[in-house]
Amino acid sequence: MNKLFLKRISLLALGILITSPAIADNGVHVIQGGPAYFSAGLGAFNAAGVRPSMDNGFNPTLPEIDLEYQSAAKLFGVGALWGLVANTDGGFMGYTGFYSDIAWYHWVLTPVLGMGGYNQGRGKYLGSTFQFRLELGMTYQFANQSRLGIKIAHISNAKIHQEDPGEDEILVTYAVPLSFEDR
Repeated sequence: MNKLFLKRISLLALGILITSPAIADNGVHVIQGGPAYFSAGLGAFNAAGVRPSMDNGFNPTLPEIDLEYQSAAKLFGVGALWGLVANTDGGFMGYTGFYSDIAWYHWVLTPVLGMGGYNQGRGKYLGSTFQFRLELGMTYQFANQSRLGIKIAHISNAKIHQEDPGEDEILVTYAVPLSFEDR
């Protein structure tokens, strides 16, 4: 996946978010409320654009895990999230950001914009500790509100440093709704 492709997908998701009241009659709408979610994803770190780097040679595609908490509180359909992604070479990133859920019947599109700190471990050098994270997930929501889907993500320092090799991911995700109410 190249950066231009991810930018176009992000702009498309933003366009859907902005125009959703006009197309709500077709079943597309921004989810304004609902439960908080905890999701776990398994996939590939550095899934595209694998090439030699300046610091340690070849940077292979690695298995990774992504854990994410999405708050239930939303303002105009936008909520906060916190996450951690880690690969098998000891690289990890803690991040926070914003998300929105755009539903079409049982399908949910979730664009995310986040930022956080990255530690390369023995893995890929990304140019700096401070990084941005873009995600786009597509999930199927079951009757019990759990979700199963796929997510693509990109980590980059957005060229705030001279070196910005970036990194692309693809993950299979499962999210469970959380309820903190007394039972």
